[in-house]
Amino acid sequence: MDEFTLIKKLEALKTVKPSADWAFSTKSRILGQSFDKAPGFSFDMLFNQRRLAPVFASCLVIFTVMPFVFAKDALPGEALYGLKKAEEAVKYALMASGEQKSVAQLEHVQSRLNELDKITEQSQNQGKKLAAGIKETKQALTQASKELANVPESQRAEMVAKIVGQITAIEEKTNAAIMDTDEKEYQELYKFFVENEIKELEEREANLSQEQKDLLIETKRLFDEEKYSEAMEVIYQIQPNN
Repeated sequence: MDEFTLIKKLEALKTVKPSADWAFSTKSRILGQSFDKAPGFSFDMLFNQRRLAPVFASCLVIFTVMPFVFAKDALPGEALYGLKKAEEAVKYALMASGEQKSVAQLEHVQSRLNELDKITEQSQNQGKKLAAGIKETKQALTQASKELANVPESQRAEMVAKIVGQITAIEEKTNAAIMDTDEKEYQELYKFFVENEIKELEEREANLSQEQKDLLIETKRLFDEEKYSEAMEVIYQIQPNN
C-alpha cells in the first residue's frame, strides 16, 4: 500500500463513531473496577503494631511517672520542686472533706519544715535553698493559720505544738527568723500554741514555784498584748514540777 492510499484510509477512520452500546459497556467496566489505595502513614498504624506497643507503653510510663518519683525528695530551689508542689496541689484538690483539707494544710507546713531541716544539713547551694525554703514555709504557715480553726480539736494542739517546736529548732540552728513578730499573717499558730500552754499551766499551777507563777503571769500579759512569740519564749522558761 502506497503512502497516499494509507493517508486516505486514516482520514476515513476519523468519521467512524463507536456505537452507543459499546461506549456504555466500556464506561461501565471502567467505573466498576476497584482500585487499591496505597496505605498512608498514621499514628494508629504505628501504635497498633504488637511488637512496638510494649515499648511505647514503657516510654509513656517513664516520661509521665518517673519525674514525679524523682521529685518526691526535691527541695526548694531545685528544678523538680515544682512537680512536687503540683502533686500536692492535685491531692489536696481531690480531698472531699473540709476537715481533711485543713489538716492537710498543717501537714504541708510540717513538710516544708522537714525540707528546711534537710537543707541545713547540706553545704551545696545552701544559701539559695534556705531562702527558697523559708519562703515556702512562710506561705504554708499563712495558709495553715487560715485553716487552723477547722482542724479537729483532737489533732489541733498536737500538730501546732509539733510545728512550733520544729520552727524553734530550725531557727536556733540557722539563726534565720521564720516566724517574724511583725508578720501577722500566720501569728494565729503562735496564738493558739501560747493559749493552749497557758491553759495547761493553769491546770498545774499548784505544782508551780513562785518564780514559775510569776513567769506565767508575764506570759498572760504578753498574750493579752498579742506578743505571742515573746510569750512563747517566756513559756519555755517555765518547767512545771512533777
